[in-house]
Amino acid sequence: MYNINFWPILVASAVSFGIGALWYSPILFGKEWVLLTKTTATDMESAKYRGLWKAYIAQFIAVVICFSVLGFLASANNILTSSDGAFLGFIIWLGFVATESVGALLWERRPFKLVLINIVCTLVSLVVGGAIIGAWK
Repeated sequence: MYNINFWPILVASAVSFGIGALWYSPILFGKEWVLLTKTTATDMESAKYRGLWKAYIAQFIAVVICFSVLGFLASANNILTSSDGAFLGFIIWLGFVATESVGALLWERRPFKLVLINIVCTLVSLVVGGAIIGAWK
């Protein structure tokens, strides 16, 4: 049977959520993301009044699901080190996230820079999360 420990999944999820918060903050790529998505100050202000906290909860649940799957795959593949976990996170990113993001460029016509900002954030989160899950034995 698979040995899946929920604690590293929860920690990886929290760290990933923190990476996203920093990534999309004005310190890193937040200003550029706002310009590329054509988000206005009015849009951001109205999101607060519509219950932005609900979106944060939904996003955190999605992140926990993502890292639960990563934890299952780490267990199924007997990942026992942080480097192996980080590599698993990279392979998942390469096979699923990077390839799926091509559609955003081709069909949704999103700017390359916007897609790059989004997928590199996911790459960092999956690699760091994979390292946490892999190291936690």
